[in-house]
Amino acid sequence: MKFLQDITLGQYMPGDSFLHRLDPRTKLISLLLLMIVTFLIKNFIALLFLLGISSLALILSRLPLAYVFRGVRSFTWLFLFTAAVHLFFTPGPSIPLFPLGFVDITWTGVEKGVLVAGQLFLALFLSSLMTLTTSPLQLAHGLEKLIAPLKRFHVPVEDFSMMTMLAIKFIPILLGETNRIIKAQSARGVDFESGNFFRRIKNMVPILTPLFHSVFSRAEELAVALMARGYVSGAKRTHLHELKMGGRDYCVLAVSLAFAVLELKLN
Repeated sequence: MKFLQDITLGQYMPGDSFLHRLDPRTKLISLLLLMIVTFLIKNFIALLFLLGISSLALILSRLPLAYVFRGVRSFTWLFLFTAAVHLFFTPGPSIPLFPLGFVDITWTGVEKGVLVAGQLFLALFLSSLMTLTTSPLQLAHGLEKLIAPLKRFHVPVEDFSMMTMLAIKFIPILLGETNRIIKAQSARGVDFESGNFFRRIKNMVPILTPLFHSVFSRAEELAVALMARGYVSGAKRTHLHELKMGGRDYCVLAVSLAFAVLELKLN
């Protein structure tokens, strides 16, 4: 269960880097553009170019390299599973020594599997960079400002941004609670490491009951705290620090848009 301790998605590391100082709206729009480009690219040249831009963003964030990759490493099973699906089920010319019986690996499958695994890796990597350099409160505030025009269509923008902030904030809390329960159950003799796949799944049952109990208890405490502070759904609220985009934000948006166009041309 060590992989649960390595997940960094949703966590925030305070800092004063270039990425930390960017307006959350800039980071949200840039992430959206890069995500669209990530899943539209169809060749390795565009993928490597995007990897270079992601590496530049990592340098500008001043985050520990090992810490960022530790969080992405937790999803290695997802990358391998995705690559394997394309590897064995994509038709095309077979590689040497294949097919072996009903098992066939094609060059097209190898290319597609590596490309899709790379896309997933970059998507998680970029998402981790944004959450690590932006607090949940800033993300919620930025999202609220971006979707503010939807108020004309009676969309509860404030409530949606609040739910987004709470969902992001609860990710590390739930991971920490899960680790605490696992350690408590291990101390009582539950073995989570040995046995076959089905045995391990069965051993997860003692975790689910206390975890659900903890989740609902925290949700109830949060609801009581909100009511005690006079929270009213749909009410107009102000912020202590109002967002204001500066010159660097517009430069980053222009570079992100130009990069997205260039990537699509390379595709």
